[in-house]
Amino acid sequence: MLGGMPGWAAESEKTEIIDGEEVRRAVPVEQASEVAHGGAIFVNHGPGFGRRIALTFDDGPNPKVTERVLAALKERGLLATFFMIGQRVAAAGEWAEAVHEAGHEIGNHSLTHPQLSKLSDARVAYELAKTQELILDATNVSPVWFRPPYGAFKRTQGELASSRGLGVMLWSVDPRDWSQPGADKITHTILTETRPGSIILCHDLHPQTADALPGILDGLLERGFEFCTISGFMGAPYGVPHAVPPGVVPAPPLAPGALPPPGEPHIHDPALHKAA
Repeated sequence: MLGGMPGWAAESEKTEIIDGEEVRRAVPVEQASEVAHGGAIFVNHGPGFGRRIALTFDDGPNPKVTERVLAALKERGLLATFFMIGQRVAAAGEWAEAVHEAGHEIGNHSLTHPQLSKLSDARVAYELAKTQELILDATNVSPVWFRPPYGAFKRTQGELASSRGLGVMLWSVDPRDWSQPGADKITHTILTETRPGSIILCHDLHPQTADALPGILDGLLERGFEFCTISGFMGAPYGVPHAVPPGVVPAPPLAPGALPPPGEPHIHDPALHKAA
């Protein structure tokens, strides 16, 4: 369990152009740091003992790609963690349920995939809370791990996650599959960079990732790695599922019919309209 133990934090950033916008993206750094009293735990690397690793998929569910990812994992009897966007869960809840029914873990990846570090606390709180609600409605489970889009999440925002029982999960291996560099490049990066304790970032969004996945899985198995979900790997972020750290007041659930905070960039509310 992680409660009270050191974690690994993203301490540096780099600039990337994503969807035509300049984004400051966190660069995971293996640097142990004590979790501040009342703060969220930030993790980007698991325990280095043994041969355990965690394979994760962001930005789904995407029916066509998620289906192929699930099939490849099932064929080999492997488990992974899927960090889902709330709007995509609203649009394809049956695939969120399929991921859960297959034994995989589901994490929170925000409602609309914004750069959370640029938003107000009220907007970030809504992004997290609404996604928790949508995943619970679709799967009857509530996530305990949250991955911020682009890794863009300030330390000072940590309590917005921890007050909902969420740990902040980053990564240590990034094949940049979202940029669609080709299945061979995705496979090569993961197989050459994965070490015991690695947390691998992939996306069940583009077909290239699904194309690469059989070779990735077989290559990692040949190297003797053991696949775990994030919770199977790290435990619950604060010792007990859905617990909050000492000194943190648990955040209440959203009120029925709650709307996003006014005065910020428009977001599509899947409670009112089905996501496209």
